[in-house]
Amino acid sequence: MKINYKIKLLFNDLVFRLLVLNMFWVILGYALVSSLGIFILPYVRSFKLIFVISSLILVLYRNGLNVNLLINKWSIFLVILGVSILAFFAENPFPALYKSLTFVYPLLYIIFSINYLLRFGAFNLLIALSLGVLIVYAMVPLTYFIFGQGIGEINIYGSQTGDFFFSNHYGWGSSLFILSALTILRYYPLKSYLRLTLYLYLPFVFYLLIISGNRSGLLSVLIALVFLIFKDSFIKSTYKIYLIFGTIVIYGFIAIQDNSIVEFLQEKNKTQIETGQEARLIGTNAMLRSFDHNPVHWFTGVGMFDYTELRMYGGVLSSYHNSYWEILFGAGIAVFLLFLYFMIIHPFRIFWKVTSNYSLLIFPLILIPFFESNLTAGQFLFFPWFTYMTLMNAKEFNFYVK
Repeated sequence: MKINYKIKLLFNDLVFRLLVLNMFWVILGYALVSSLGIFILPYVRSFKLIFVISSLILVLYRNGLNVNLLINKWSIFLVILGVSILAFFAENPFPALYKSLTFVYPLLYIIFSINYLLRFGAFNLLIALSLGVLIVYAMVPLTYFIFGQGIGEINIYGSQTGDFFFSNHYGWGSSLFILSALTILRYYPLKSYLRLTLYLYLPFVFYLLIISGNRSGLLSVLIALVFLIFKDSFIKSTYKIYLIFGTIVIYGFIAIQDNSIVEFLQEKNKTQIETGQEARLIGTNAMLRSFDHNPVHWFTGVGMFDYTELRMYGGVLSSYHNSYWEILFGAGIAVFLLFLYFMIIHPFRIFWKVTSNYSLLIFPLILIPFFESNLTAGQFLFFPWFTYMTLMNAKEFNFYVK
């Protein structure tokens, strides 16, 4: 697949630029709250909400309520309807309803924006989205290397290094940066000095991913690299060898250090497996006990963004820390299955048969939300996650599936 002239028109389109800016404001908001303090959070939230609503108004002005370029569109609209209605079933419905709106309005904005931008071509939009993710999430590792402790650290798990982000943010941001960079290096005509800069920078970002100790980010990149090496038929064998060798060198350099992140994670994983004391698993079991006690909740859920039952049945976290469980336990099995179809089943089918040689972002955007809640617009991965999966539901991609 080659980039055609339409991608330049896409980059210049205001709808695309606003979509990338909405993604950027989220990451900037995290940095501002971490550096300036929690007092600024209400102002950041208000600004982002006003910006996304203004962006929604613009795209509706441009294209109306049209979603004809998307397939399986009714599944996500039924999810939106279910989340909105079932917020009223929460123990405290008004806070839950407000939080559900921070899911509904931004998601509608993404759906209408992607449908509008599909006029430039689904493959062009896939590459453009990768470039947008690359630019926005480059901010995360950059702050570590500029304001953090550089490459002297071998374990930053669970800490805030520098003034802007925590270790999990570095892991998530690095995984998105690495995999979007692979797409851009292969399919976007970068100037030579930018290409060289990206090649030289990638090993440092991979190093940051490892020392962050973020297991979901590490697992995502590992699966993506295995997939690239063994299934991708476009990349040359020489590059695959370089990739394997570079990965082993960076990992080995960290692993041989005393008290490295590798040793720490091995011990942590062993302890959690042996004791079963993993907070997300405890929360899952708590909600299963709740549903066993009240079987009707399998159909209605306990109310979106309501964690009363979680605390009542022994959960140790303040929420599920799992985007999929938010839907399952909050809205019930029917809405959950529709959500899975739009967000995992259909996108992965398209990925496997159509887009696997062009973008590997699907791996972190499926796996990381399983370990963190990203259902509201202020969450770290909300915009890339829902934007990517909405794009994977484009009719154009479906034409290639036999």
